[in-house]
Amino acid sequence: MSEAEYNRLLDDVSHALAEGDQDNDRGVSLVMPMRCAANDNQIEWPLIPFPSGWHAS
Repeated sequence: MSEAEYNRLLDDVSHALAEGDQDNDRGVSLVMPMRCAANDNQIEWPLIPFPSGWHAS
């Protein structure tokens, strides 16, 4: 990679990371709550260990 290509790459990256119109100017980040899975039935399944001598891979 030549020096000119490297400088072009740095310019493109700095342009992509620069603040723009689509950035939030509020300064407050909004955290979206986690969505539930469609098949979530709110039950925690118990841990059932393998019988002695059995292994999982």
